[in-house]
Amino acid sequence: MRIAHIPVTILSTVCLFALCVFAAGTVRAQHPCSVTPVLGVLPAANIFSAQQEQALGDVEAEWVETDYHVVPDALSAHLNAVAARMLSQFPPDLRLRVILIDTPEADSFSMGPERIYITRKMVSMLSNDDELAGLLGHEMSHILAHQNAVVVTELFHEILGVNAVSDRKDISDKLLRTLASIDQDKKAFLKAARIIQRSEDIHQYEADRVAVFVATAAGFSPQAYADLFDRFAKTNGSSGNFLTDFAGTTTSNERRLREIHKALRELPRACREIVPAASAEFRTWQAAVISDPDLVRR
Repeated sequence: MRIAHIPVTILSTVCLFALCVFAAGTVRAQHPCSVTPVLGVLPAANIFSAQQEQALGDVEAEWVETDYHVVPDALSAHLNAVAARMLSQFPPDLRLRVILIDTPEADSFSMGPERIYITRKMVSMLSNDDELAGLLGHEMSHILAHQNAVVVTELFHEILGVNAVSDRKDISDKLLRTLASIDQDKKAFLKAARIIQRSEDIHQYEADRVAVFVATAAGFSPQAYADLFDRFAKTNGSSGNFLTDFAGTTTSNERRLREIHKALRELPRACREIVPAASAEFRTWQAAVISDPDLVRR
């Protein structure tokens, strides 16, 4: 869960923000609540067709999987089992897989229209499948909003002055030129920072809301996502109030926590009362991810 949810290919080059910050067994039995996740997508320029967006995701994924070690599929199976349950709440044409990677950061992010990456350290921070479900729902929201393609569209326009792409090679070349400009030109760097931050301001609240609703609809505890965000953002339960808003001391993460709590209150009481629980399958899988000998040696 990236607090500032920035496309990782750009993040790794620009270093914009210091905050960036199962085969065995079965997933816990479902107890779905009667709620319907609705994605509120704001209109935004997007020069990528569905096929081109797929190519963009493939290019970025190739870079990610070259830079970071991809954990064997056997340890990713539990992630995809939970993801499959979440996907049942989304349009049937949404197809994705969750990929576990080994990096020093606790993070999760999406790439293109069909990949979600979660780091091994992020897995170590989770308390149960309910938190994992909220995390996946958040990333699925970003995918459905085409956030990555929208951000890259604006970067190409503002930094390269181009408004169209063609095949995969063209997309890769333009992306490399954009990253080179950001790396070498302070004005381009600041322009990219503004574009990405503006995208974050627009999309994060909506992705948080969708995470709460879709996890609930799939039978997971919605409170778990609030717990995860509070722990990860170190807000210590503080969501600000009228006085801190007036004084200008409410932080962006406190406002996000407030909106998450607001989404929780919109749910039926029975849904809010679903209790987070760490199943034996979850604990076994988490322990295997943390202690896998090959990964420990790395």
